[in-house]
Amino acid sequence: MAQQVELRRLRLRGSGAIVLTASSVCHQNKNAFFGSRSTTIPLHSITGLYVGWERSRIVLFFCGLGFAGWIGTIALGNIPVPVLGNIPAPVQYVLLLLGIVMFVTFFFVKGRKVEILSPTTIIKGTPVSFEDAEGFCTFLSEILRPDYKVKFNGS
Repeated sequence: MAQQVELRRLRLRGSGAIVLTASSVCHQNKNAFFGSRSTTIPLHSITGLYVGWERSRIVLFFCGLGFAGWIGTIALGNIPVPVLGNIPAPVQYVLLLLGIVMFVTFFFVKGRKVEILSPTTIIKGTPVSFEDAEGFCTFLSEILRPDYKVKFNGS
C-alpha cells in the first residue's frame, strides 16, 4: 500500500486525531484508555460534515438541583424534620451558592464536536479548538466541492 501524504490534522481531546490525506479521512485513536482504533472514510463517500458546539446539560442539571435544594430547605427550614431536625442556615447558603455558580458556569462551558458522515460510518470527536475544527471542515469541504462556500453559525 502506498504511503499517504497528510494534508491536514485536527487534534482531538485525549490522544486522538482526524487526519486528512489526498484520498481519505482517517480517525486515529491510539493508546486510548479503552483501546486503540482507526477508522478511514474515502473522500468520495463523504456525505456530510458537522462542526458545532452546545452548552452542557449536566451543568444546567446541577444548577437546577442547587436551586431546588435551596428552595426546599427554605420551605422545610421552619418545619422540624424528624430525622434532620431544623435545617441549618449554612446548608441553605451552600445550596444557593451552588445554584448561582452552576448558572454562571452554564454560560461558559461549551462542548465542541465535529462529525464526518458517510453512508456506512461516522467519524466524530471533540476537537481541542473550535476554530481549528472550523478550518479543518472548511478545508475538507473545499477539497470535496471547490465551488461550494461553507457557512458556520455566527459568521
